[in-house]
Amino acid sequence: MSSIDIRQFFSAWLQARSLSFDSAFEPWLEGMREHHFEREELLVTAGQDSTRVFFLVSGLVRLYYTTPEGKERNKAFFGPDDATGAVSAAMTGQPAPFSIEALRPVQAISVDFASMLEQVQSHPSINALYIRLLSGAFIRNEQREAMLLTCNAEERYRWLAEHEPHLLEQVPQFHIASYIGVDPVSLSRIKRKLNGE
Repeated sequence: MSSIDIRQFFSAWLQARSLSFDSAFEPWLEGMREHHFEREELLVTAGQDSTRVFFLVSGLVRLYYTTPEGKERNKAFFGPDDATGAVSAAMTGQPAPFSIEALRPVQAISVDFASMLEQVQSHPSINALYIRLLSGAFIRNEQREAMLLTCNAEERYRWLAEHEPHLLEQVPQFHIASYIGVDPVSLSRIKRKLNGE
């Protein structure tokens, strides 16, 4: 993978969200890191400290919890131009409650979340980014929570096909099953039914 022009990438990332790159972000450039993760490599490990927010340049990641019995439950998937991280861990100083794994090779840049928090009150542009990141996560989580709590298995699959159709082609089916709260056999049955088999 080639090296990332961090300034150019981050400026374009902000602009795509109607935010502007201004002098408040200059100190961040020095603290930003470039990362390359191979498939199945962890960006964040549950139970460990995690203070960085990742801006994905390429690749695909999954966020997942591990039950006491060792089963993995998928929380979310993120791809190019998404931002992700264990924000609750960064905000509270607690260990990360979930892991983030590369499903495909990932190229990303990251910034320390604490440095963002330090500047939120004094820099309107950083405050705008902070609000955008948190509100995006809140809305996404609320929509998924509603789907899981109010829909049956077939409706959850239809919800996924409508709201995140790219995942159906990019993510292995056993991960999709976990994400919508069904077992792989039930997912196969739902897909056969919807395909008219």
